[in-house]
Amino acid sequence: MKSRSVVIRNVKMICISVLTAAALIIICSMLSGTIRAQAAPTEPSYKYYTSIRIQKGDTLWSIAGSYMTVEYEDIDAYIREICALNHIEDSEIHYGQYITVPYYSSDYLQ
Repeated sequence: MKSRSVVIRNVKMICISVLTAAALIIICSMLSGTIRAQAAPTEPSYKYYTSIRIQKGDTLWSIAGSYMTVEYEDIDAYIREICALNHIEDSEIHYGQYITVPYYSSDYLQ
């Protein structure tokens, strides 16, 4: 017959094993959910360009806020692309100027 301390130790080991397994399952579930959330979109998106007229008070950052889509790494990458497309240096834009801005859409335009 096993002593009381051996039985208690065995019960503790079983509880620890069950809790560890449960924690691993929860962590794996959370990680797989994160990976799924970052998966590529199911709909293809197409890159388009549009011309806009600079209004009073417009900045490249405010324009990026209106036209930038999730396909861009960050706002700086989007602004760099606008500057390159329009040969803009020092992020300088002027009222009345027309610039080309890129955007993505899942709508296929012909």
